[in-house]
Amino acid sequence: MRVLVVGATGFLGGKILQDLVSHKTADVRAMSRKAPTTSANNDVEWVQGDMMDPMSLDVALQGVDVVVSSANGYMKETLETDFTGNKNLVEATARACVKRFVFLSIVSCELALDVPHFHAKKVAEDLLKASGVPYVIVRAPAFFDQSQDYVAEGVKTGRFYVVGDRTTKWSYVLTDDLASCVALAALYPAEDINNSTIDIGWSDGPTSQKEVAETISLVTRKKLSTWVVPWFVFRLLVYPTKLFSELGYDLMQMFLFFKKGSFVSDITEQERFFGRAPSAEEAITRWAESNKLKP
Repeated sequence: MRVLVVGATGFLGGKILQDLVSHKTADVRAMSRKAPTTSANNDVEWVQGDMMDPMSLDVALQGVDVVVSSANGYMKETLETDFTGNKNLVEATARACVKRFVFLSIVSCELALDVPHFHAKKVAEDLLKASGVPYVIVRAPAFFDQSQDYVAEGVKTGRFYVVGDRTTKWSYVLTDDLASCVALAALYPAEDINNSTIDIGWSDGPTSQKEVAETISLVTRKKLSTWVVPWFVFRLLVYPTKLFSELGYDLMQMFLFFKKGSFVSDITEQERFFGRAPSAEEAITRWAESNKLKP
């Protein structure tokens, strides 16, 4: 089996790539807009391609059985990749007769038309479903950790920053766990996973920020003071922010969507295909260990 990873140079894409390589059951190909460097992993075949260039996608997809895409453009303050780029990629996979397309999407994106990058995921999901390509849509909730881990940085100073309020619950995932699920979806040997939409989350369900802070304190044995940025701040600033930052506007609309209480994963299919989901405490313990926060 040959698996192509699109978005392989990103924070999550790099983790997916390494997870696929570690399984040693597939030939792994990674796509980059830039020519591969000499420091590229020897277990990965790098190809040059651009989601905005359909001809380059046709070349990258030659001989590919499974496509995995975690690519996004909104963090670079452009949604062109999220709309046109995904459309080009879906059409290219159909031309290549790919056997499975694993697409990283977002939990409850169909309910969040006001959040631009959530809406872009829903549009891409619909294109994929209409394409005739067998698909697995893996839907991510909020990332507990980021490439720049602001939660860990705050905890090191004894602070936990709260968005909106302490009580509204939404779902989370560690990016290591998400990458593992995406890789498992790509390598899943049976066809019963095809045409599935799989939410990812924690076994004990959505979690409030108060509960997150308490669990971090329990795991790290560190007392935290919570600093709250209330909802009215986001409501007040969301539209003025749009005048100078599309990314800032997008993120504020995302936080306001969280307030509705709809950003909740149904992990039934996750546990069916990938095994037991971790609990909040299990995930936060591993996160604390990786950030050297445990005593």
